[in-house]
Amino acid sequence: MVNFSKLLYLPLDIPNPPDIASKLDSIPYEEMIEDNYRTCNHIPIMTRYGDWTELSKLVPELVDWCEENLFTWAEKSRIMIITTQPYDHNATHIDCSPGKFNTWQHKFRYVLRGNVDSLYFVSKNTYQNVTQIDKPYMMSGRWPHAMHNNLDQTKYTLALGSPWEPDNNDEKYMKVLEKSYNKYQEYYMSFEELELPEDYENLFEQKYKTN
Repeated sequence: MVNFSKLLYLPLDIPNPPDIASKLDSIPYEEMIEDNYRTCNHIPIMTRYGDWTELSKLVPELVDWCEENLFTWAEKSRIMIITTQPYDHNATHIDCSPGKFNTWQHKFRYVLRGNVDSLYFVSKNTYQNVTQIDKPYMMSGRWPHAMHNNLDQTKYTLALGSPWEPDNNDEKYMKVLEKSYNKYQEYYMSFEELELPEDYENLFEQKYKTN
C-alpha cells in the first residue's frame, strides 16, 4: 500500500488539457495577478467559489476539459494559470500556511508550455527535479519547491488549488491516485526519506509569519 500522504510528485492517468498557450500569449500582464512571493504572475480562470472568470471565456476548450476530466473527481476551486517569463525563476516557496503544514496539501498541475522537469523540490542540503513527462500531475504543496523556466518562451502551468484539499477520505481522488500510480509508478516521488531544510519555517509567505 502506497502512503500517498508522503506524495511529492505523481503524473495522472487522465487526458491532457488542450493546447491553449498561443491564446494565453495575447493576455496583457495588466490583467494578471502579480505574485511577489512566488515571483510570477497568475491568469485567473476560476474563483475560489467555483465561478468561471471573464478570462476563462478566452479558452472555452479548457473550460470544457475541466468539466469533463477534472471536476469529475476534484472539487471546483481556484484555478490559475501560472506564468513565468523566459529564463526566470519562481522563488522557493511553500503553498500552504503553517497551520496546514501537516495536512496532505496535494496540488494539481499541468504544464501547458514549458519543461516539466524545471520544477524541483528543496530538501536539506539537496534538491530534486521531477521527471519529464507530458501529463497532468499532483505535487506536494507543503514541501518547499521552486522552478527555473529554462525555455525562451513564457512558461504556462495550469494550477488547481485551495480551498480544495483532498485527502484519503476523498474516495474519487484516491481512485485517481491509485490508478495513476499503477501506470506511472516509475515517475512517483515521495518525501518519506527526505529532510526539510533547516530554515524551512522562513520560507512561508510573509503574511503567515509572526513577529
